[in-house]
Amino acid sequence: MDMSFLKMLEHGGIVIVVLLICSVISIAVIIERLKVFYGIRPKVLEQVKARVRSLIMAGKISDAVAYCDTFEAKWFFFRTLCPLTTVLKTIIFSHKMDKESLSELANRTVDKELVALEKNLGIVGTIGNTSLYIGLFGTVLGIINAFGAISQQSAMGASVVSKGISEALVNTAAGLFVAVISVVFYNYFMRSVREVTVYLDDTAAEFIDLIKK
Repeated sequence: MDMSFLKMLEHGGIVIVVLLICSVISIAVIIERLKVFYGIRPKVLEQVKARVRSLIMAGKISDAVAYCDTFEAKWFFFRTLCPLTTVLKTIIFSHKMDKESLSELANRTVDKELVALEKNLGIVGTIGNTSLYIGLFGTVLGIINAFGAISQQSAMGASVVSKGISEALVNTAAGLFVAVISVVFYNYFMRSVREVTVYLDDTAAEFIDLIKK
């Protein structure tokens, strides 16, 4: 069987088109989020933390703010921001507040950055959860078509049911492919969010203690 891309579209029918659209959307979101999530890699976070800490210890507060304003991490052809810079800049700007108020402000800033990180991840998660069922729906349609061909021709043979079975198998495979890719990246992103949540909270508390000494 010729399983070129066009043949897959032909065998899969409308369901494969739906899955193709889902895969394009999911991949587009994944690439965009990978760019954003490069800014929360441990190496990038440690780089920002160490640099801002050294500037504050040296009394160069304005330089620390300027560093936070201009810092960008390069990922291939893209440049992405690091959410830690926003958190640290907020703490530096508001250092005259009492410690409790400053902690609350820092926590709100962390929450806002986490919401920004989770942007559009629901799309990937939804596609990951539903594409398998879309493929299963295509599988059922393929089986129905196969039995329909048998009933119409009153015969049983490979040539009679091959189109329906082919439709069923192609949709099953496509549904699994889209689901696996989406779920793997969704879990990766959500695990990264959980890890950076702890890091941002700990770093914010550390810098509040540093500034309020």
